[in-house]
Amino acid sequence: MTYSEEEIRRRLQLAEDSAWEFKTVEFADNRPRSPSRQDLADEIAAFANADGGVLLCGVTDAGEVQGMSREQIVELDSLLVEVSTDSIRPSVRIRTYHRRVDERLLLVVNVPKGDSQHDSPGGSYIRVGSTKRRMTSDERLRLALRRGQARFRSYDEQTVPGTGFETLDELLWRPLLSAEGAAEPQSALLKLALLDNDDAGILRATVAGILLCTRNPEQWLPNAVITATQYSGNDRSSRQLDGQEITGPLNRQIGDAVVFAIRNMRVAARKDPARVNLPQYSEKTLFEAIVNAVVHRDYSIRGSKIRLSMFEDRLEIQSPGSLPNNLTLESMESRQVTRNEALTSVLTRMHVEGISGSADRRYFMERRGDGVPIILRETQELSGRRPEYHLVDDSEILLIIP
Repeated sequence: MTYSEEEIRRRLQLAEDSAWEFKTVEFADNRPRSPSRQDLADEIAAFANADGGVLLCGVTDAGEVQGMSREQIVELDSLLVEVSTDSIRPSVRIRTYHRRVDERLLLVVNVPKGDSQHDSPGGSYIRVGSTKRRMTSDERLRLALRRGQARFRSYDEQTVPGTGFETLDELLWRPLLSAEGAAEPQSALLKLALLDNDDAGILRATVAGILLCTRNPEQWLPNAVITATQYSGNDRSSRQLDGQEITGPLNRQIGDAVVFAIRNMRVAARKDPARVNLPQYSEKTLFEAIVNAVVHRDYSIRGSKIRLSMFEDRLEIQSPGSLPNNLTLESMESRQVTRNEALTSVLTRMHVEGISGSADRRYFMERRGDGVPIILRETQELSGRRPEYHLVDDSEILLIIP
């Protein structure tokens, strides 16, 4: 997950809300004196008991960066890790990022959504709007039940508040149903995990339903987009030649991302003895790499988008989320692990038409686990080099295609 200076500056212009909290920090020499350990623990637990969130430490309520020394930010980082580990039960595994805005240091703390109820020294809190409040006994019971059930379901099967059957676009879900399912669409969509009942028994669209069957998924999931950029040189400081924010249902995002990459890659030619075109990248590789990024990213992570970056000497695809279920970089070629079961299942029955690189496929996904071998083989054959996978900060997968 990344929080750029531009992203933080944009957030500072807005007030606190359900997902963001500003914290002014006072120091005695280099040691944090205020807020107290209990206050920090209460804030972190409240976020974890809701949908997660971000603490911007070293920022006033007015959104002004107060500035800290390197020694102070290191001490504050250590304190927050200690508090989230020792003062909250069960512990919350936060992620911290040291960032500089307008030449002033601040600490960004990402608090994930918890998988159980988290209690802090002050009691049981939950984030509501821009504040935390104590949970009632009924709220604690419902949270415990809901989190217990959620442990056995992937994130893409979780329900999205404020949605319903009518949220899904019939033109998008109708082609996914069989003749039998078309007669009872709600039941069929429940079986596909595109709909589900929330803990109050209300029929809601799931994360997968929003991603696949709405025209603008970013309305509910703001980071469910692809940011595509072409640079003139070999790093991000070089001039941007083309850029696009790719939105829409996932199948359209995949198609538009492939189009962007093909539009911006160069094609050489040689005589052999007739003219033979030599593109920078295999279209099959582009299709498989973008499908994998979209299907396997962690949609629960806030503040991160899929990034497709084209440089003079390589193409990079960054997808939010660590490796799931004990998968390793070394085993990716031979093992198949799915993070998003509902998305994977639906894309194996969703027809792919007219997208470059998918000519030998009928559906977006056909045989689970064949994407990485295709990417490795096609890239090796075209460039003479293997692509590289990297795990960045244990929270992002980076694919580099030479």
